[in-house]
Amino acid sequence: MQLKFYEVDAKYIRYLKEEGDNKIPNIDYEKHKKFFCGIVLTINNFNYFAPVSSYHKKAHTVFLIMDKDKKTKGFKPISSLRFSFMFPCPIEYLTQKDFSKEEQKYQMLLRKELHYCNINREKIAQKANEVYKLGLKKESRKKFNICDFKLLEEKCLEYIKKQEEK
Repeated sequence: MQLKFYEVDAKYIRYLKEEGDNKIPNIDYEKHKKFFCGIVLTINNFNYFAPVSSYHKKAHTVFLIMDKDKKTKGFKPISSLRFSFMFPCPIEYLTQKDFSKEEQKYQMLLRKELHYCNINREKIAQKANEVYKLGLKKESRKKFNICDFKLLEEKCLEYIKKQEEK
């Protein structure tokens, strides 16, 4: 299954951040909204989405997205998937990212990132699973600055229920 980039409903993210875990990243930036990589994995019957970030240092909870470095002929990190900040998100709160609405330069970056993610789908799923397991333990959540996934799952279900009651 191909990964896709999505934008997540801002109200849903704000709810999770305020009611669940304030480690969830901000989504509003001056130039653009933060978006999230498509379904990374399904755990505990939840679809989890991981934010794409400009952060590009190697870390235990990060998957570096690489691109060719013209100078060294090797590869260099251009961004990352931050699994420590992934969260459960129902499909109905997602919109597939429309690259055509972005500036040409940003479109090219998005395409490079998405292509690299799709080439590495299995590694991404494996890393996301590892980080999820780390996040289930309070001591490793603190050590690696990981969201409380169980709490976010509860808040996800709560949000769905509140929306159904409206």
